Amino acid sequence: MTTTLLTPPALEPVSLAEIKAYLKLDIDKEDDLLRAFLTAARVHLEHLTGHHFITQTWRLLLEGPLGETFRLPLQPVTDIVAAAVVDIEANITSLDVTGLSIFQAQDPAILANIDGFLLASNQRLQLDVETGFGPAAEDVPEPLRLAIKMVVAEWYERRLIADPSQLPTLAKSLQPLIGSYRSLRL
Repeated sequence: MTTTLLTPPALEPVSLAEIKAYLKLDIDKEDDLLRAFLTAARVHLEHLTGHHFITQTWRLLLEGPLGETFRLPLQPVTDIVAAAVVDIEANITSLDVTGLSIFQAQDPAILANIDGFLLASNQRLQLDVETGFGPAAEDVPEPLRLAIKMVVAEWYERRLIADPSQLPTLAKSLQPLIGSYRSLRL
């Protein structure tokens, strides 16, 4: 299975103004650094939790054969934008997305093949899916937004991007914020 980002998030869950207020900064000369830290912190926390925060579109290529239901590796899945079958010669046959249904009661999301199409072992299912909590920063749960602020604050103070798990105090502080959002990895 491969995943490819098609449409990145339109904004970050924490704005530049929010992080500057959190850090009590009123200078503009380090805005580019803070923007880079905000993006890196979001990506890192998305990786740690297994959830995308802001709406984004991804392409999945799943190897056949597939059953009546199968798990999707991206969370939370909000919509199936397009579906197609790709054969061994890279011929693409579009599928009606209404034949697929998302069940997101728990992580990971389960996709049901309600039309019952068959996928041979030499075929792949290409899915374009929309993931994320929503398109606005306010759609992201507040504990995850606070986790971003804490990671950026630590990186800003140290002037480097470091894995929060390698910073014991930060790692311990993040656990109550991100723990309930962690997904099972497939």
